[in-house]
Amino acid sequence: MNTLNKIKILLAVITLFSCVQGCSQEYKTDDPLAIYTGFYPYQNGYATVGINKKYGFIDKKGRNVVPCKYSFVFNFHKGLAAVELGDKYGLVDTTGREVVPFKYDFIGGFEESNRAIVKLNKKWGFIDKNGKEIIPVIYEDAGYFNEEITTVKENGQWYIIDTMNNRKPVRRDIENLTSFNEGLAAVKLRGQSGWGFMDKQEKIVIPPLYESPSSFQNGLAEVKRNGKTGFINKKGEVVVPLRYDGYPHFSDGMAAVSLNDKYGFVNTKGTLVIPIQYSNVYSFYDGMAIIPISGKYGCINKKGETVIPFVYDEMYSGEGVFAVVKDGKGYFIDAKQNVLFPEVYQSVDAFKDGAALVKQNGIWFFIDKKGKRLF
Repeated sequence: MNTLNKIKILLAVITLFSCVQGCSQEYKTDDPLAIYTGFYPYQNGYATVGINKKYGFIDKKGRNVVPCKYSFVFNFHKGLAAVELGDKYGLVDTTGREVVPFKYDFIGGFEESNRAIVKLNKKWGFIDKNGKEIIPVIYEDAGYFNEEITTVKENGQWYIIDTMNNRKPVRRDIENLTSFNEGLAAVKLRGQSGWGFMDKQEKIVIPPLYESPSSFQNGLAEVKRNGKTGFINKKGEVVVPLRYDGYPHFSDGMAAVSLNDKYGFVNTKGTLVIPIQYSNVYSFYDGMAIIPISGKYGCINKKGETVIPFVYDEMYSGEGVFAVVKDGKGYFIDAKQNVLFPEVYQSVDAFKDGAALVKQNGIWFFIDKKGKRLF
């Protein structure tokens, strides 16, 4: 697999996201967030904050539990966050204690297992939560753990390993291999130009017909051939025809697909249930998707029917609540358009981890699901 490409994509997404909020010149000095030049949504109880391009974390009481001294941070998972100091990575806990020293060129997270991937001198391995190298940093390539196994490459040979580095060599004709997901791993065989899928017994269950690797989610995998994208099931049957542009993914049983810069939706049976007619779309959540039409935002259901009219200048969804802006006024509504709190804000953002970032009277702060200010 190409671990570096996966990491680069993740870093690009995080970097793009980290530029959307924050401007200290607008803050009032008596506000707790005034000292920060950037702050971002909560995840797993902690929000990233920044001061002059150095980052740390605050808890939901506003306490700066991890100081803003790191050049890059990942979100907390299982009580630990990978952070970068200078050009090296380490791990900190929720008290700010540096659990793993800053010696690695990269550290991933503990999202899927009790092992985090690390990179040092162009080699890959895995550490536990105490920083012990349970799996030595010797591999030329490696994937993230999933289902308590992953794949690694040493001296040109691929292996399947468990979390204690018990490993089994796989067939020698494999040139490239991804991690397993839902029992299958994308595989590229030597002398073959395409990617297929292999099971844990090393049987090629889906022939190498596709241009790029993917992984199965809820029984379906996105695949591409001749520049067009669709979905297959675990039998290799084409469920969504390979005729669409872009990079669709399923959410809430629906996937946005595009043709000629227009978008619609298919269901998990591959039926185009919402015609390709929109200039942009957002993913379905809780049976609804935000759609912009002529510069205004509203929502459609899975039949394509309008359930929230297209009257809002901005609209964001999260945790069953919609943050909307209309005529310069920001507020929160539910799926039936009931206004949830009496307060009106200059700016609003979606709820995440039970908190939403808002701006009122020139001051940024977080509120909870009752509309109460956190700190």
